Amino acid sequence: MLHTYSDGSILRVITSRELVSIPVWKGQRILDKEHAAAIKEAVGVHVNSLDSGYSIVSYKEENADGTITMSSYLIDGQHRASVVRDFYSSTVCEPDFQVTVTEKTVESETDAIMYFNKINNVKAQQWKIDPNLLINKYLAAMELRFNTNKKCRVIRPDATARPYLSVNSLREAFANNIGLIKTNTDDFIERSDKYNRALITRFSLELTQVNCKDMKLKERAVAVNFALAYDTKLRWVRELLSPPINTL
Repeated sequence: MLHTYSDGSILRVITSRELVSIPVWKGQRILDKEHAAAIKEAVGVHVNSLDSGYSIVSYKEENADGTITMSSYLIDGQHRASVVRDFYSSTVCEPDFQVTVTEKTVESETDAIMYFNKINNVKAQQWKIDPNLLINKYLAAMELRFNTNKKCRVIRPDATARPYLSVNSLREAFANNIGLIKTNTDDFIERSDKYNRALITRFSLELTQVNCKDMKLKERAVAVNFALAYDTKLRWVRELLSPPINTL
């Protein structure tokens, strides 16, 4: 660790191979291959000149077995990192070199999105250009609506166990329906809230009956007042993005 900034992020040194082993945060802009190629051409064999300008976010993730791990993702510098990664994949026995990274520990996907927007100066009109940025906007809105209990967040980073909902699963569902997404999230959030409340009511009634299907899961969903992870395929995302007329 070299320095701690006022926002709590830390400047630290890692090796180039450690850098390329860090997965890219899924909320990143889509990789611009032409931009990466231009960097690669500019540095030539001097790939060790790409030794700074990287940012990572780290957050706790709950595994399916309930254990907690700290995971890190590259949130800025993906084009430079892709050049370094390509360099190691095309050469043999090349030595490591040191790189500086800024690491920010966050509590949620919304925190990661806010940090990404801050360091990248993301403007509202960019949501219309890059689908990942538009999806980020929806994820932040979903967390704002449903993660009201900070001690028990129902939408969680990466892998988790139901009734909690994985951010990555939700991100994938939005990506699969990107053509239906609008820049304004309000209608979708309201439909999601109404749909969740309807599911909770339905589960509560089913739990009073004999031989209730998925009883334990439904009990947990009712206990945390969140049922949107019940359908593992998240088909409700498409349905609520484009609901039939006069429904919901």
